Amino acid sequence: MKLFFYGVLMGDVAPPRVQELLAGIGPGQPATVRGTLYAVPDPRGAYPVLLPGSGLVHGRLHEAGRVNIAALDRFEGVDPDDPLAGEYRREEVEALDAGGARHAVQAYLWNREPDARLERVASGDFASWLAQSGQRAFGH
Repeated sequence: MKLFFYGVLMGDVAPPRVQELLAGIGPGQPATVRGTLYAVPDPRGAYPVLLPGSGLVHGRLHEAGRVNIAALDRFEGVDPDDPLAGEYRREEVEALDAGGARHAVQAYLWNREPDARLERVASGDFASWLAQSGQRAFGH
C-alpha cells in the first residue's frame, strides 16, 4: 500500500508522537494530488485538511511498509465503523510523483465542509504555508 501525506504526517512537520508512529517509513518522495488544501486554526497548532478540488496539493509519497495504519487512522480521527462519521476518512486517490508516474495511494480526506474559520492554502503546500504564515504545526 502507498500513502500520501500532506501535513502533520510529514517529516519535520509531524509532532513527536506522530514521528514515533512513522518510525522507519523513510523520507518518501515528492508527489502531488488533485484537491484543495485548507489550514485549520487550533490552539494546539494549525493542521491541514484536504478536500476534493482542482488544485494541486503537495506532499510525500510513501510505501506503508510496517506502519501501523490503525494507529494512524486513530490519530486522524477515522471512524473504522463509519468512514463518513469521523473527522477524516482514508480514501484512495491518484498521486503524481516528480517523474510524472501515477500512483494509487491512500490519503486522509476531511469529512467536513469548509467554513469561515479555515484558511485556504493557495500554494497547496502546508509546510511552506507554515513558514510564510509564522504559524506552528499541530502538536509543536
